[in-house]
Amino acid sequence: MLGKKAALLCLAFGISLPEMIRPDVQAQVKAKDRIVATVELVQIPVLVFDDKGAVATNLKKNDFRVLEDGIEQNILYCERERLPVSFVILADVSSSMTKKIPFVQEATLALLDPLGEQGGSLDEFSVLGIETRVKMIAPFTHDTMDLERKLPLLLEPTNGSTALFDGIYYGVTSAQREAANKRRAIIVISDGGDNHSRYNLLETKRMLEEADVPVFAVMAGPSFELPPLVVLPKRSRSPTSGRPGLQVPNPPSDYIGPAERNGPHNLKTLTEASGGGVFTARQLEDLPRIVQTIGQAVRYRYVLTYKPDRPQELATARGQVADSDPTRHKIHIELFPKEKFKGYGFPYYKRSYHSIQYGEPQPSMVGPRSSN
Repeated sequence: MLGKKAALLCLAFGISLPEMIRPDVQAQVKAKDRIVATVELVQIPVLVFDDKGAVATNLKKNDFRVLEDGIEQNILYCERERLPVSFVILADVSSSMTKKIPFVQEATLALLDPLGEQGGSLDEFSVLGIETRVKMIAPFTHDTMDLERKLPLLLEPTNGSTALFDGIYYGVTSAQREAANKRRAIIVISDGGDNHSRYNLLETKRMLEEADVPVFAVMAGPSFELPPLVVLPKRSRSPTSGRPGLQVPNPPSDYIGPAERNGPHNLKTLTEASGGGVFTARQLEDLPRIVQTIGQAVRYRYVLTYKPDRPQELATARGQVADSDPTRHKIHIELFPKEKFKGYGFPYYKRSYHSIQYGEPQPSMVGPRSSN
């Protein structure tokens, strides 16, 4: 007999599971038949920041309001616990980021700092370099001390173009295939421009809507400036964890092309589709706080669970609308009552999910397309 947990089928980040089928029914189902199933439970990961910009703590299920397809849902559980995370860092080292390589380096290193947490070694990190082609800089590792020592020498500016969309595809794929932890996240450090990917913005957005991997982006603000030669001070966690200075040699003259102008829009579109968001640092000193706060939010995110309440007449109406997708369900989450949470950041979560029917072919996750 199945245990209680096995009997409760749930959906996490848009991946649905079917209801249990009785043995007598299973015996009558042929392999070629399509099994139509409904969603039993839905689980939505949610990240919340308070009015001071820190990770919101001590929220209860009554503090959230969830609507699916415009219908308010009854939240069954609101859980928040520390779980190990597999982080994929996408570091943009293309030519458009040459003058901001210290920004990229420092943001990457800030994410590795454990903030004195117990059990921080359970997290793992990998780093991908984004330029004309996506390159693996460091595979998944728990050894953050070793990674810190190597990264300043590995994250160097290039003259390459920017294949950001391909990088996000590759990052999601590597997380799904190689990550040791079930909880995963991608941190993009870039201006958001793309001028060399084989995937386009719409294709990448659709992939993120289906993937169980939130994407967060860290950008340098428009007023962010660095002198021609920058040497950042060492930041060490212990007397033995020093890092080499970070330098930018001979930056080119300023140039903002169409790809860079579209950057903020690209990042906003992609991060929101995944349940993440974009954060902007106005100056170098902002980076540790911003990046570490994102890392904490991912590690301690809330998970809201509910059983969908979908009146039959609504499902019928949705199926009759031309070009509509009856398997797609829109979600809206807010903090309630609003007066109690004045100044809080808007929750980060996925805005929709698909209820998948068993027996139908599912799209496979692939990496960047071959140039052949």
